Amino acid sequence: MAAARRITGASPDAARAIRSHRLLFGDWHPWLRDPLDLLRLAFLVGAILGLALGDGETAVRMALTFLVTLAARRLDLPRPLDLAVIVGMALQAFGNAFGLFNQPWHYDKVVHFVLPAAVAPTVYVLLIRLDLVPDLADRRTRAHPAGIAIVTLGLGMTVGVVYELYEYFAVNVLHAGLHVGYGDTIGDLLDDGAGSLIGGLLLMVWQSRGWGSVRRVHAPTR
Repeated sequence: MAAARRITGASPDAARAIRSHRLLFGDWHPWLRDPLDLLRLAFLVGAILGLALGDGETAVRMALTFLVTLAARRLDLPRPLDLAVIVGMALQAFGNAFGLFNQPWHYDKVVHFVLPAAVAPTVYVLLIRLDLVPDLADRRTRAHPAGIAIVTLGLGMTVGVVYELYEYFAVNVLHAGLHVGYGDTIGDLLDDGAGSLIGGLLLMVWQSRGWGSVRRVHAPTR
């Protein structure tokens, strides 16, 4: 404790607060930055377990989900958005693995709302990184916030269509036990649109606060 006090120049309580803050928000290591990276590893473990159990569809789904969360990490997303992506991906990946989509309480509607609400803003940030749209902190015109919501909605709908194509591939190639039909697909796309719109509106709020699109490393005051 004396060493911590010498290093930080703070009281014992302040030193503990700094260590706790670093545990949650600081960068531990380039390969394992914070608790969000620990959550990401759960998909890799799921892929290995699916492969070991001979469940090819689960192994492929978990592996692809792990790669998507790694891509989100590469974008250096703001922490709340990064967490939202991981949660949304967990709902779809583990929901399929444990058969939750077949439950009568419309688990699929929850997933098709939450996942686009997280993924659509993430794709928007990808466009920022590619210099195809202005950064969130760069308010150029009065119409910019509305443009953020409209573009995010379109991106989310596109991702939803791609996911429905994957479901067709999973059923017909990987022999997954998924319920796929015209009515189900249209309902999923409607839910995708609603979630994407909410994601776009939240991104508008984020932009209105003047916050940027990059993950921040907090440095607590000593």
